[in-house]
Amino acid sequence: MTRDLETENLTLIAGMEPREIEQEFVSLAEMQRHIMPDPERVTAFGDYDIFGSTVPTAIIGGDFYDFIDLEERFGLQGRRGIVIADAAGHGLVAAMLIRDFNTALYTAISFEAEYTQDTTSLLFTKINRRMYRSSQTNQFISAFYGEVHRDGLLRYINAGHFPPLLLRRDRIEVLDVGGLVLGAFRSPALEYQVGEIRLSQGDVLVGYTDGIIESLDLEGREYGVETLKKLVWDYRSQTSREIFQAIMTDIELYSGSTGQSDDRTVIVIKKENAGGSSARVLDVEGVN
Repeated sequence: MTRDLETENLTLIAGMEPREIEQEFVSLAEMQRHIMPDPERVTAFGDYDIFGSTVPTAIIGGDFYDFIDLEERFGLQGRRGIVIADAAGHGLVAAMLIRDFNTALYTAISFEAEYTQDTTSLLFTKINRRMYRSSQTNQFISAFYGEVHRDGLLRYINAGHFPPLLLRRDRIEVLDVGGLVLGAFRSPALEYQVGEIRLSQGDVLVGYTDGIIESLDLEGREYGVETLKKLVWDYRSQTSREIFQAIMTDIELYSGSTGQSDDRTVIVIKKENAGGSSARVLDVEGVN
C-alpha cells in the first residue's frame, strides 16, 4: 500500500484532513525514533564494540533494532540484549506492528528476568501470541534476539529472520537456530529453539534486514548474501561503525540511480577479547 493510499484511507476512516494525517505520520516517526537507540549514544558494554542504525524508505519504516541494557532495565547482570526485526510490508501498518513488537519484547524479557533469569523458548512463544493477536492476514515479523554476556557467551533465538553473519578468524557462520516468523501462526507446530555460541577475540556479528541484500542494481540484480559476506570479510578488522558504513556505502553504489525501495538496517557487534565456538558453518568463496 502506498503512502498516498494510506493517507486516503485514513482520511475516510478517521475523518481527518490530509494535513492532519501528515502530522500523525510525523508524530509516529518521532515515536519510532524513541523506541530505537540513538546510534551516536550507544553505551559501551564490556569488551564489545557496538554500532547500528536504520535508514527507512519513507518517514516511517518497518525495520527495528535495539541494544538493550539488561542490567539496568531488568537486573540481568553482565548481559546486553541485541535485536533486529523486520515487519512484512511498508508504511503505517508495518510501523504499528513494530510498535507492538517492541512492547511485546520488553514484556517477555521482563517475564524471563523474573522467572527464569535466562533466554528460553518461552520468550518468543509469548511474543508470537501477542503478534498473532495484533496482526492481520499476511502480516508478520521476522526477528533475531540475542543476549550477549561479558564473557563472550551468546544465547539467541532467530524467528524467521535472515541469519546474522558471525565472522570467525577463518570462516563465516550463520545464526539460524530458532523457529518461524512471529504473528503468522497462533501456535507454531514446533517450539522455538535457543542457540548458544561463544564469541572469541576479533569475532564480528553482523545482523541485517532484507533491504540490504535485496537492493537492486540497474539491471535488476539483487545485492545478495554472498556479496555482503565478501564485503564484511574484507572489513572485519575495522571498527563496528566502519563496517556499518562500508556496507551502507557499498549498497548505495550498487543501487545507483535505482534508489532505495525498502528499509535498510544493519547492526554490528565486535568482540575485542577472549571466547570459543559453535554454529552452522556456510561455505564462503575465498574463505577456508
